[in-house]
Amino acid sequence: MLSIRWHEIETGWAMAAASNKDGHGHLVGRRPRVALITYDVPHKKTQDVLFRLIWRDCFNLTLVITPFKSRPSRDALFQHRPSQLTGPAPSSLASRFGLNTLPIEDWQSFRGDFEFFLVCGSGLIDHQFCQTARIVNCHPGLIPQSRGLDAFKWAIHDDLPIGNTLHFIDHQVDLGEVFHQQITDIFPEDSLASFAERHYMAEIHLLSHFDSYLQDGTILNFVMGDPRKRMPRETEALLVHSFHVYKEKHTRDLKNRQAGRSTTSRTKAE
Repeated sequence: MLSIRWHEIETGWAMAAASNKDGHGHLVGRRPRVALITYDVPHKKTQDVLFRLIWRDCFNLTLVITPFKSRPSRDALFQHRPSQLTGPAPSSLASRFGLNTLPIEDWQSFRGDFEFFLVCGSGLIDHQFCQTARIVNCHPGLIPQSRGLDAFKWAIHDDLPIGNTLHFIDHQVDLGEVFHQQITDIFPEDSLASFAERHYMAEIHLLSHFDSYLQDGTILNFVMGDPRKRMPRETEALLVHSFHVYKEKHTRDLKNRQAGRSTTSRTKAE
């Protein structure tokens, strides 16, 4: 049975799609409205997602601006994500592409104007906003197992599968309703940096193509994990060695799964 949230999604998406077609099924008129929640400063993930959505040319896009709160700098030993506070500011993006901008503080006045909101960059979002709007996040971990911060690093440390999760956010930490999960491929030739880059690019792809998975997504089964904080430096220092062990095991597991599929295919053919 579909949850209430899924019923809302199907109804809203169908209405948006129907309004875009004439009697012959040709696209006309209004396209689905999608708002990107982002910081009021330059932000790479926002740019990466926005550019892909613009290239797709499927939605009417808006930027919802939330204040960026600066935190004390942290000297991580390994940056598993590209530097984020770089590139054009939201105001420049809006000017260049003709986008409207809205302050997140006014969410009550515009929450019903959009089919979906995408979280590109944000602090805590008002609980009532989460409950009354369809807000999509792509978490760089497989929830509910890998929750919280530094999910990529903690998964290597804890020898857990690494992947991304598309889900609707609620008031809990990385526990909203999941609609698609995808494990990130790892190869024998990977370094920690190349694997981290592939994982980040998969996150960007999934969020910018979220609509492709709304009804046909893959949901994996994982046990509940506790939300994690930033990885301490002393733990992070062991990450390179941990990755070599992790890579050897998980590339071997991949080969075994592929061999199993090949055997199954041959058996069915015979």
